[in-house]
Amino acid sequence: MAFWIRRTSRVAFVSAFLVVLAGSIVRMTGSGMGCPDWPRCFGLTIPPTEEAQVRWEPETDYGEGRMLLEHDSLWMAPVGHLSGSTFDADRSAGLWQHYTRHDYAHFNPFHTWVEFINRLLGAFAGLPALLLVALTLLLGARHGDWRPMRPALGALVALGFVAWLGKKVVDGNLIPGSITLHMLGALAILGLQLVALRSAGATPPLLHTRSKRWLWLAGLITLAQLVFGTQVREAVDHLVHEGVVRTEWLDALPAWWKGHRMAFWAVLGAHLAWLWPGLKAGRPTWWEWMVMGLLAAQFLTGLAFGWMGMPAAAQPLHLMLAVGLVLTDGWLLGSRPIE
Repeated sequence: MAFWIRRTSRVAFVSAFLVVLAGSIVRMTGSGMGCPDWPRCFGLTIPPTEEAQVRWEPETDYGEGRMLLEHDSLWMAPVGHLSGSTFDADRSAGLWQHYTRHDYAHFNPFHTWVEFINRLLGAFAGLPALLLVALTLLLGARHGDWRPMRPALGALVALGFVAWLGKKVVDGNLIPGSITLHMLGALAILGLQLVALRSAGATPPLLHTRSKRWLWLAGLITLAQLVFGTQVREAVDHLVHEGVVRTEWLDALPAWWKGHRMAFWAVLGAHLAWLWPGLKAGRPTWWEWMVMGLLAAQFLTGLAFGWMGMPAAAQPLHLMLAVGLVLTDGWLLGSRPIE
């Protein structure tokens, strides 16, 4: 049973990580409002692929909740109906109502499908998370070992919270602050699934460090840096809303964003403090090499932001490296020291 829990935990973790990656691509491409409603998209189960599908047509069946773009506004059908001869006549008859939860009224098929794929990945990530809870409950019932059940159930609850928050984000047209909470919720899901994996008997890694104080500090600083970075990202979103072009983002950002750039040295210093025994011994473990690689890659993507004007491709990579570093630090907290 523990074997299947470990395997399912890994599948659930990878699935959730892919959702975080997809979410970062959504942010990179500006596709967050590609579907103006939730959980459907323009009131459809399968999103539209061309503008004609979101424009009014005469003598056409429209289901309840169907959404259209007309008169530079977003409209929703409160009831299913067969359209008449003109949109204005149908509107006067109460067959179409202004969508009032936000004022976003655009259609871009690329943005729509990027956001839709992100939602699909989120839905599929729920399947192994649900299976993990079922397996851990079975383990507890049969053998009295309830340790993996608590983090597995916590991850499932966090997944539901993130899905609910995703709806609120769409309803509010990407409300500032809720995006950061969305990111932290996803991080909680990943972390709890790692705890479930460890509770089910996964082999702890070996490290040269003889004190976890530096590892704890490194993880906390990196987590704070990740949150700081989401605030910078939200400031960038504000600039995009104001019409500032990408090449001018760095100059237009508030001065406090430079604190995020400088804080990297604190992240680096805390990690080098616990990496030093392995470096001194001249034989770092595989995990220690991976942490050094994550730090180097994070540094390079940060340089790309400054030298290349925040290139779009570097944004999801920078985020995923930060998430990977936080999760790696957390996983290594259960390590065994190398004698």
